Amino acid sequence: MSLGSIAYDNRLFINAVFWILRTGAPWRDLPPDYGDWKNTHRRFCRWRDKGIWEGLLEQLIFEPDFEWLMIDASHIKVHPHAAGAEGGNQDMGRTKGGSIPEYRANQILL
Repeated sequence: MSLGSIAYDNRLFINAVFWILRTGAPWRDLPPDYGDWKNTHRRFCRWRDKGIWEGLLEQLIFEPDFEWLMIDASHIKVHPHAAGAEGGNQDMGRTKGGSIPEYRANQILL
């Protein structure tokens, strides 16, 4: 295995983890393009147990160039009495158009 294939494999693996986090799907629903879901999940757990995810996040936090960094919190639910909330029959798990997917910030701890 050449060094280039390791980097490609890491990129594919991280994209697979992003897919799981973005969709909220169970690991077994990972598309085959990302590789075998069992191996991907096993690798995710190894990285979690070794603290690799925390190390990556720390590197991103301390990066001096923030031009490329964007954190999207538009999916985080707020208290219904928060400023800007509309009245009416619209609970926190629904929009006027119907249900919305629910994402949690701690999904990295799968």
